[in-house]
Amino acid sequence: MVCLGSGAWLLWLSWLRPLTLPDEGRYGGVAWEMLSHGTHLLPTLNGMPFFHKPPLYYWLAEAAYGLFGPSVWAARLPSWLGAWGVAMALYFFLRRWRGQGTAVIGLLALLTQPFFFGSAQFANLDMLVAGLIGLTILAGATTVLRADAGLPYHALSVSTGALAALGVLAKGLIGVVLPGAVLVLWILLRRRWRGLAVLLWPPVIVVFLAVTVPWFWVMQQRFPGFLEYFFVYQQFERFAATGFNNVQPVWFYVPVLLGLALPWTLWLGGALRKAFWANPPAVAEASEAASDAIRAADVRWLMLCWLGVIVVFFSIPASKLVGYIQPVLPAIAALVAEVIVMGLVRADKRVDRRNRLFAVTLSGAAVLCVVANVLAAHYARPNNVAMGRQMLAEFRPGDTLIAMRFYPYDLAMALHTDKRIWVVDDWTRADIAKRDNWRKELYDAGQFDKPLMNQLLVSEAEMRRRMCAAPDGQGFWIWADPRHDFDSYRILKGQAPRYATPRGQVWYMESGEPFRRQYCGETPTAG
Repeated sequence: MVCLGSGAWLLWLSWLRPLTLPDEGRYGGVAWEMLSHGTHLLPTLNGMPFFHKPPLYYWLAEAAYGLFGPSVWAARLPSWLGAWGVAMALYFFLRRWRGQGTAVIGLLALLTQPFFFGSAQFANLDMLVAGLIGLTILAGATTVLRADAGLPYHALSVSTGALAALGVLAKGLIGVVLPGAVLVLWILLRRRWRGLAVLLWPPVIVVFLAVTVPWFWVMQQRFPGFLEYFFVYQQFERFAATGFNNVQPVWFYVPVLLGLALPWTLWLGGALRKAFWANPPAVAEASEAASDAIRAADVRWLMLCWLGVIVVFFSIPASKLVGYIQPVLPAIAALVAEVIVMGLVRADKRVDRRNRLFAVTLSGAAVLCVVANVLAAHYARPNNVAMGRQMLAEFRPGDTLIAMRFYPYDLAMALHTDKRIWVVDDWTRADIAKRDNWRKELYDAGQFDKPLMNQLLVSEAEMRRRMCAAPDGQGFWIWADPRHDFDSYRILKGQAPRYATPRGQVWYMESGEPFRRQYCGETPTAG
């Protein structure tokens, strides 16, 4: 019941909010391309190799589309799986090492964090990699604790390596670097030296390499330069760069966490008390009190290392996005649970007050999750799904899709088509490769398939030339963003759109003699 109830809670309302651009449209759209084109190993953006991120999210979303069809909630299933998986792992970890009460409170504190709840219903890579990082840390810590207790640990040790490998396939090196740093720091602080040996056991390394290497090796064979682009540029240079979007101060994530995990973070003040970190009592080593105190110290220091390492790591680069910090949310929930349980078991006159505060916090957090989701749905920014549905009945398989100075990530999925889009812009601009936006994503993808890039990324003059040379009856659907001046496009000037939504407008044109007389002038009509 705990597992099913947790999964149902995280999945509830996942269909309510419309697809958010650009993130959900980008990642959901790439997965749809992989399914519709049959390129199951190769992530593509508008048909071109898209290597900003590894493929695990796309594989899971592609499988969800295959089972349930292309829909918003299916695109969000990988994030839900990551959230559900780490929530269950935290529950069983705390139940084994801290008791049923702490496990239940820790699970509730995680599931009803508005940040965690919302991220479980958002189609991008952040929650999936956060879940895998958390699973790796919890599996690794359990391996170390079981080894020190003389219990079997080998299967769990290998599982830790497999989870770290999946983390790499979810977002790159942070899938192994972050859990590795957390576990090593914890082992050093707690002086559990055997832990280094059990986590670096040769079969663990073999499994890690067996899971991670094949996809990277295949991509490098097919696209020389892939490894340099993915690891050197995407993983290292972007981490150290200062010119990308959303530059924030070093303390940015502190108020983010305190605010987005409310009201649970109000309990964290209890973790600042000296008694919370007190050493185990000086009693016989074999006594139950000593064992419980040691386990409490182990778990609390693990969560502190978890929180500290990840916050410090993501605070270093100048560019900071809110979603990056999601891996620390289980650690916050566990520390909150420790504080609450420590207060509830204390026999004093304030125990009833603490019980009431816990009940108010839980109910308030749950209501906040639902209200925030409803408000996000109500105030959602427009996307291209409504426009795609409007034209679905008219769209023919042979028609050509054109986008003017913007890229509709979600359009192909909305149309249930595998058609690639002519994206019209000035692709000779020198700043395209320097600005972190949709143009750069398409431009970077095109470097791995330049013939296809030349077909799809075109100037307005080239678009007109192709349209004028098209055979009679060829249909063209032209999208333009309403923020742009439509009259600046010669081919759209004075023409009424076929459909219009807050996100954009679409024109339909068909090649033939009337079209050529109006738009082509002296432009050749053959070739």
